[in-house]
Amino acid sequence: MKPFVKVKDRTPESAGFRSFLKSKLIFLISLVFLCVLFMIYANQLVVSINPDNGQKKETFATRAGDVWYLEFTHSVQKTPVQEFFVVRGENDLLMKGTRYRSLGVGLPFLPSEGKFTSTADGYFILEMNRAFKSVRMRTGLEASPKLHHDGIDYPLYELYTPGTLIEIKVEKRYRSWF
Repeated sequence: MKPFVKVKDRTPESAGFRSFLKSKLIFLISLVFLCVLFMIYANQLVVSINPDNGQKKETFATRAGDVWYLEFTHSVQKTPVQEFFVVRGENDLLMKGTRYRSLGVGLPFLPSEGKFTSTADGYFILEMNRAFKSVRMRTGLEASPKLHHDGIDYPLYELYTPGTLIEIKVEKRYRSWF
């Protein structure tokens, strides 16, 4: 005769309705956490470069206080011009100044336009505080416009076909998806 062997109970300890609630609660908490992360990401500020003709939009992350600048060759003087912008918020840019090599048509120099100085290396600097919602410009090979931010160059004349009207603005990341 075989001795009586006790069979081990194999049912899980937390079986039934409680187990079902635990898994639902963990799923719900995870879902809420992911939604909060997504909302934080979607509401970050970006500088958005928007072409008017359906070409690919470019964006880069930014925050209030960041500085970026446009650089291009002046059409008449054929000298470099740099325009510096500070991000203040959504649809809020402040042009802090411009830097160029020669006085010429369309380049600011009057005292009413800001504080005008010159440097030892031959540049003229005009400090100003001009508010903009966005900056619009056309791309072209002759002007070779570039946007510089955080050590990265965005050669607008290579990204977009010549003559493309682009609008550069600060917006929430989720707005740039549309």
